[in-house]
Amino acid sequence: MSQTLSRAAALLTALAAAALIGVPAAGASASAPPPPVRYAALGDSAASAPGVPDEADAGCMRSTHNYPHLVAARLASATLTDVTCAGADTGTLASGGQFDALTQDTGLVTLTIGGNDVGFTGIIVKCSALGLLDPSGKPCANSYGSGLDDRIGAAEPKVAAALRTIHQRSPRARVLLVGYLNLIPDDAKTCRPRVLFTGGDMAFLNDFENSLNTMLARVAHAEGADFVDNHPASADRDVCRDDATRWTEGLIPTNPSIPFHPNARGEQAMADAVLAAAAR
Repeated sequence: MSQTLSRAAALLTALAAAALIGVPAAGASASAPPPPVRYAALGDSAASAPGVPDEADAGCMRSTHNYPHLVAARLASATLTDVTCAGADTGTLASGGQFDALTQDTGLVTLTIGGNDVGFTGIIVKCSALGLLDPSGKPCANSYGSGLDDRIGAAEPKVAAALRTIHQRSPRARVLLVGYLNLIPDDAKTCRPRVLFTGGDMAFLNDFENSLNTMLARVAHAEGADFVDNHPASADRDVCRDDATRWTEGLIPTNPSIPFHPNARGEQAMADAVLAAAAR
């Protein structure tokens, strides 16, 4: 046999052996696929997406198209543990078992929290009723005064403690505190009957939203988390926009959702923001 034929035979033998034992041939990539990213999603109804099709958990009003599911679908090799739940606050993260989703090898955590700590739902209901009774004044602002600032101040150390617990349970995780979408238009113009707040109260509630957002950003920075600020992108997607534009529904939703919560477009926008933050 010639030297050329001998070398060819040796190469074929080596390739066959490599195929049998799983050793890459010369020039082939030896890198294995990346290990799965363990992703834990915690938070309240802004994250669970009640009313957005399809429902995965009736008790927590959790959707299969909430932002955590959308994020996981676009992350390579992600395994998602989604424990987001409507009504969650910083206290129920522990008592409701959400912290139990965190492990030592969790690589990514998203958390949306704080709205229920400040009593967001009760504020919306009360201000809607007051606006119906007094459509030309500032009944909500007059009723709450500076009390909403006090609520935000009281919630701040609770959010901070939640982030510290996440870091303790998942010390290697990238932690993203995901802020809320903009609900009230920045120009503070009312859009009755989609909402029942008066023009004066729209400005008051917009200030409240902005203050809550600022607090969340401050806590994230102080506690070693990254803040995902959803306010800028949603500034022109507020509750007063038309059906095809808005990301948050009004008093009577016309896109699948529940009142004053993100619709499917809003959840997609939140997912896009999370993915952009995770890539930085």
